[in-house]
Amino acid sequence: MAVSLQGDARPSHRVAAARRPAEARLRLMAAAEELVATRGLDVPNRVIIAAAGQRNQSAITYHFRSRDGLIDAIRERHETPIAQHRDHLIARLPGRAARTTRHLVEAHVQPVTAEMLRCTPSHWARFSEMLLLDQPLRLASDAGLLVHAQPDEPGGRARSGLHDLMVARLTHLPEREAANRVALAIRFLISSLARWERDSQADSDLVGPLAPFALILTDLAVAMLEAPSSVPRAGHG
Repeated sequence: MAVSLQGDARPSHRVAAARRPAEARLRLMAAAEELVATRGLDVPNRVIIAAAGQRNQSAITYHFRSRDGLIDAIRERHETPIAQHRDHLIARLPGRAARTTRHLVEAHVQPVTAEMLRCTPSHWARFSEMLLLDQPLRLASDAGLLVHAQPDEPGGRARSGLHDLMVARLTHLPEREAANRVALAIRFLISSLARWERDSQADSDLVGPLAPFALILTDLAVAMLEAPSSVPRAGHG
C-alpha cells in the first residue's frame, strides 16, 4: 500500500515557515553585533541587513521596530546570562568581614569572560566598548553617585548591586572618590577585554588564553581599587 507523505509534509512546512523570522532575527543580531564591534556604532543599517543575508531594507524595523531595539536585543541576549551568573556569585560572597576586594572584582569579571567564551568567537567586549564611547564616564558628582547601572536595564540590578558593594568596600576612600575609582576600574576591564578580543581575532597564535588574561586583569583592577589616594582632602592643605 502506498503511503501518502502529504500529511507529514504540511506540518514540516509550517514549522520551517515559523522558524524563518526567528532565524532572520538571530542573523540580524549576529551581523549587527560583529559590525558594531569592528566598525563602530555608525555602521549603516543597509550594511547590517546585507551582512545578515536579508533583502528587505526594512528588516531591522520589521523584527526590532528600530535600530535601538536591535541594539537592546543584542544587549539582552548577553546581559541576561551575565546577570544571572553575577547574581549567583553575589549570593555566594563571604560575609562583610571576610569579603575582599578581589571577591568583588571576580564577581564582575568571571560572568563576562564566561559569556565571551560561550560565544566564541566573541564580539561582546568590543560591542560593549563601542556602546560606552559616547557615554559619560559616570563619575560621582555633587548630584550623587552616577556609577550605578539603571535597575531597569538588562542586568542592571546585578551590576548596580555589585558596584554598591565595591564602593562600600573601599573604606580608605571618601565615598565619592570610591565611586569614581569603581567607574574607572570597570571601564579599564571592558577596554582590556575588548583589546584581547581584537588581538585574538587578528592573530590567535600570539595571544594567550582568556582565563590567565582575566586573572591578570583581576590583579590589576584590585590594585587600582585598593591603591591609596593622592587627592587632597578638603580642609587639609
